[in-house]
Amino acid sequence: MMINLSDTQKKLLITLKSKMCGEDLNMFDAALRGDVEMKAIDRLCELINEEFMMEGIDESFEPNQYGIELEGLLDAINKPRLVK
Repeated sequence: MMINLSDTQKKLLITLKSKMCGEDLNMFDAALRGDVEMKAIDRLCELINEEFMMEGIDESFEPNQYGIELEGLLDAINKPRLVK
């Protein structure tokens, strides 16, 4: 499935990739190329959500700036599942 990421979203994806290891690295590379399988979209969304919960919210559980950027990335990655 094709995804379109902005340069900012690509940089954020590279940052997330640097925190990962193993088999997840290939799906990050595919996403950076703009072509991912549905299974990879599911996993990427899961990893972005985990990062959001750990680093993307403040003490009052509101999204911080990083969290807002993660939400935008999640929307872009998830878009192919919503458009059918």
